[in-house]
Amino acid sequence: MKIVKTEMKRILKEKKRSIASGRETIAAVMTELHGQVVNALGRAALGSWDSYYLTELVRALEEQMSAYGAKAGTVLSGLLDDMWAAGTVMVDSALTLGGMYTGFRISTSSLEALKDYSNGYLQKLFGDTWYSMKAEINLGILGAQTPQQVAQAIGMAMDEGIFKHALLRAETITQTEMGRIFSTATQARMDEASEYVPDLEKQWIHAGHPKEPRLTHVIADGQHVPVKDPFLIGGVQMMYPRDPRAPIAEVIHCGCDHIPYHPRWEQTTKEAEHDRTKAA
Repeated sequence: MKIVKTEMKRILKEKKRSIASGRETIAAVMTELHGQVVNALGRAALGSWDSYYLTELVRALEEQMSAYGAKAGTVLSGLLDDMWAAGTVMVDSALTLGGMYTGFRISTSSLEALKDYSNGYLQKLFGDTWYSMKAEINLGILGAQTPQQVAQAIGMAMDEGIFKHALLRAETITQTEMGRIFSTATQARMDEASEYVPDLEKQWIHAGHPKEPRLTHVIADGQHVPVKDPFLIGGVQMMYPRDPRAPIAEVIHCGCDHIPYHPRWEQTTKEAEHDRTKAA
């Protein structure tokens, strides 16, 4: 049924735009944190490196990391809420347009656990970043001659290594976890729907990769299986794209999706095409 497929394509495009926007939002948080750190180092360069001042500098930077870690977590939590809703809408829209029952409701009890799981990656990022920053501060102090040289050395390490790496990780985490929540919600909704809609299946859709597409994911494009069965992706069983039980190599930067599939929709589409051909 063409109208069902058209609507699902629209939702997937909107999901892609939302993830891009989410990455930009998290990047803005990281950029703001970077600015705060640079300002703190600039002020430090005007001071002296006595033990009290150094202790205060480390304390102030640690507080900044903690505050921005919490801010990033709140932002990501909101983004994941939106993705859960979008994944649910994906199934509801398809079944509604396909003339199938949609009066059931799914629980969101697993959503908070999933959000904690996703935020764990983000908080580890901030913890790792702070550990690297503190190490650079200590190394800089040991090997420098003046406060200005220390601040400059630490600033260069921040710009060229620590923050560049942290920004890329933050964007990757955001993209992966938003996509994971979307797919998890879609799967949960289809699990419930399958109890009411006979012969409901799910279909793997390869939606690209920012660098190099995985050949196994490309080959899987169009594969459809019963809702509660796993896909077989290059010998790996996956319930849905970015399945947390799948190997990390199958998950990072994966842009694939899975959508509801019903034989009736294919049959209706073929019948309509046959009628148009016959009329012509």
